[in-house]
Amino acid sequence: MRRFLVVAALITLLAALLAYPLTLVDDLGRVVTISALPNRVVSAAPASTKYLIYLGLQDKVVGVTNWDTLNVEKIGNMVPLNVEKIVSLKPDIVLTFGGFQAGEIAKLEKFGLTAFAINPTTLNDILRDLIVVGTIFSEGEKAKKLADNLQKKMLTVAKKAYKIPVDKRLKVLYLMGTPDSGMKEFWTAASGSYMNDLITLAGGKNIAGNLSGPNGWAPVSIEYIVKENPDAIIVASFIPGDSEKVINSIVSYQPFKELKAVKERKILVIDGNVASQPSPQVFDLLEEVYEFLYEEK
Repeated sequence: MRRFLVVAALITLLAALLAYPLTLVDDLGRVVTISALPNRVVSAAPASTKYLIYLGLQDKVVGVTNWDTLNVEKIGNMVPLNVEKIVSLKPDIVLTFGGFQAGEIAKLEKFGLTAFAINPTTLNDILRDLIVVGTIFSEGEKAKKLADNLQKKMLTVAKKAYKIPVDKRLKVLYLMGTPDSGMKEFWTAASGSYMNDLITLAGGKNIAGNLSGPNGWAPVSIEYIVKENPDAIIVASFIPGDSEKVINSIVSYQPFKELKAVKERKILVIDGNVASQPSPQVFDLLEEVYEFLYEEK
């Protein structure tokens, strides 16, 4: 937490001391110079669009991928990027997201485009990148205030969860989707992921919290889940209004029949469109997860 405050202060100080051109280091370790205040931005992933919307910058967005809900010009898939389409939109900057788009940046730069990558994995990373994106668009102070508010929300839940005795904390399984009959393993939040942070801050003990994987995500086997026998299951769903259907799919899944969470029907369905993207909106899930674990009637 202290590290985030230091980083936020440094970014804010940098923004205050330097006018454009502004030089920042993105999440891929690239030194990027923004020559002037960007007024036209292409967002190369829905998650990066969420940062822009959260900062009230959606009017600057002139292009998004086909996977985005923002009603502006569509540029196609996230990978490979349709560089010709992006060039035609004449963006001042292209905001990419995650390591999976790293290879696309060189293509953009060949056409003289400025690209900036954000790749947050933890909750503190999200707060930091919110400030960085705000700084790029000369909204550093606003971004800092928004990040401070999110941090306060995080601390409020963490203080409540802190009062839960260690031996009373529930073991939690996080599922990135519902089980299918042929599945042998499930992708879940592991050490270093923002969802692991979220579960821990809400007072849960993530059964995969001792595992590691790309950007903090890892596969776990059915045998591992059964052995850990979680007290609660949190599952992401991408279809609004299908919570009962999702719960029934887990309850009826034969390998899970003897899990304590299934027997007690301690299952929470959360919005997968929020949970699947490390963006400021994911902080809205903190209170929901805490209440599910410890205040649910």
